[in-house]
Amino acid sequence: MTSVSGTDDGAMTGADGGAVSGAPAAGEASASAPAPAAVPYPAAARVLAAVLAVAAVAAMCWSGLNHDVRYVLGGMRASGRGSIPASGTFVHRPLAYRWLLSWLDHLTAGPVAVREAWIRLLVIVVTAAVAWWLRSGLARRLPRREATAVAGAVGLALLFAPAWDFLQPEWVAVLLAVAGLAAALGPRRTWLAAGAGGVLIALVVLVKYTTAPTALLPLGALWVLDRRRALLTTAVAVVATPAGFALAIAVQPREWRWFNELSALNPDTPVQHGLRAADLHAMVTTVGVEALMNPVVALLPAAVVLLARGSASRAGRWGWPLLTAAGVAGVLAALVAQGQWFQYHLAALPVLAAALCGLAVARRPQLPLPGGALLLGVAVPLLSGQSWNWRHAHETAAYALVWTVVLVTLVAAALPGRRGVRFTNVRGTAGRYVPAAALLLALAIPVWPTTPYSYDTRHSTFTALERARTRHELSHWMDGVRDRIGADTPVTYLAFGDNNYLLGNPTHCRYPTPDFLQRTRYDRSITGQASYRENLRCLDDPASRYALLDTFWFPLGQIAPQAAARIRARFDCDRPVAALPAFHLVVCPRR
Repeated sequence: MTSVSGTDDGAMTGADGGAVSGAPAAGEASASAPAPAAVPYPAAARVLAAVLAVAAVAAMCWSGLNHDVRYVLGGMRASGRGSIPASGTFVHRPLAYRWLLSWLDHLTAGPVAVREAWIRLLVIVVTAAVAWWLRSGLARRLPRREATAVAGAVGLALLFAPAWDFLQPEWVAVLLAVAGLAAALGPRRTWLAAGAGGVLIALVVLVKYTTAPTALLPLGALWVLDRRRALLTTAVAVVATPAGFALAIAVQPREWRWFNELSALNPDTPVQHGLRAADLHAMVTTVGVEALMNPVVALLPAAVVLLARGSASRAGRWGWPLLTAAGVAGVLAALVAQGQWFQYHLAALPVLAAALCGLAVARRPQLPLPGGALLLGVAVPLLSGQSWNWRHAHETAAYALVWTVVLVTLVAAALPGRRGVRFTNVRGTAGRYVPAAALLLALAIPVWPTTPYSYDTRHSTFTALERARTRHELSHWMDGVRDRIGADTPVTYLAFGDNNYLLGNPTHCRYPTPDFLQRTRYDRSITGQASYRENLRCLDDPASRYALLDTFWFPLGQIAPQAAARIRARFDCDRPVAALPAFHLVVCPRR
């Protein structure tokens, strides 16, 4: 077997001389003809692309961060000001994720909006670099056009992720998975590639543990592209993952206890009671909403059909659907295991779909897939940008329209013979931009200012505009509270972490968001856990002069009586020094 690294002849070869056979062959569709000569992009196209890129980056930086990321950052900042490091702060996330966000946070400074913009910009730069790194590795094994399409689609899917996905552990795991694949493909020295790729893939697991199925995606892609490196990278990852977990426990012994007690904070999951009909319905609903709001997910079956039909070998025709189904099953397994049915638990699905759609468009830029992407890229923003009342009233029609487009696209992709008119034959060379533009339009839907997080389910009014308005209103009130009580006054937080984030006062509690106390409103057995007792002792801190209470999230009448009685004995929430009824917030002075 020979290696033909860095050519565009379509042969899939490994950098170490290991040509891949059997699995979906990456260059089968284009091996019969030489790659066309590259045509320089017109100056007008470059200027337009630059303007759009700057506008997109500015919009993403302006939109800020979601409340879950603020929860983590706010907790670590509040405890950090109370002399508790990020490693010893409980924010419902493993140590690897806490360290990553803490490191990122320490690179910023200034007001909330400025710090969020800096974090966004830093992550955008890192993501773009990872996508470019991936392209470099893929270009040694795929035609450059295909490598560019896959890496570009993956990078855009990460950057254009919905606001609630961005920087969540699931999203970070996907970014690390892409970086792991790029590392395993990039260096010419196999030992260096396997070592770097394996460590990065181990981090995919360590940022949340339920992200373990995401680690299988880069390993599966690597198996198709270079089996020798796949085996070595897998071996490194298998060793590095438990070693990383052991290191986390050595750094912070509580990590083992938190790992064991964490599941109690998410009661009534399929892992605890088994898979029920209601869980299957919730899974279908969650995936359906994801497909509607991210058209590349809905177009994934058509992309797989096109890739399978373009395969010259029987193994390739079977391999594309089987490997894709395995990848999707892994993502769904993590969704079901957590049983919370948040859309961000599916963060890997749009990126996987974007990669396959990009490859399919690069290989077969005919009407079915670009046409479906173009139609959905226009229709979905128009539908989802309407008011919630309108969306609710036209829910059936909206889903019917979208799924009709998806079905027609799938049927057109599966029909034998010619699959429509090539865009490259339409209006000369200008037509070659249309497939890429159509895919870009579909990928960009989640970052439209008027796009809600879901069409008609959870957080269906959560848009960039709404989030910016809420941040401005709440920040203004928190500024007044801080001026009144003093910026350095220790506070006991009895509210969700994004409130801690906006107030910014220190706390001497390693549970800056009292998750173990709050969850007793659902499950009183938590009172028997060591972390609950440790969280309860935070209420006795004599230095804490005030308590910030969210009466909706932390209702004193519903939590464990022991915790409620201790709070009432130490803080006077009947006569708060400040209140914001619209957000259910009160500031209670110490008795």
